[in-house]
Amino acid sequence: MVTLSDGRTVDYDWTAITQTEWRAMINKDTNYEVTDVIVGKLVGMTAEELSKLNPIDFRKIAVGVWTSFKEANDIDDAKN
Repeated sequence: MVTLSDGRTVDYDWTAITQTEWRAMINKDTNYEVTDVIVGKLVGMTAEELSKLNPIDFRKIAVGVWTSFKEANDIDDAKN
């Protein structure tokens, strides 16, 4: 979760995107219009909402993707 400058919190829902979308999102050749749609699905925003964020909030979300992905895949801390 990240907190934006206006106080909103953004959570990452890894069930909202597919493996195909994940691959497209991490592919450096995918254009930002496509990645904004995918990231938007991941955080519950539209691509337009993402594009209207200030650069710092957008960066917080982008960096948070990797932190959240790592945390979601930490099998050493799995709850049984």
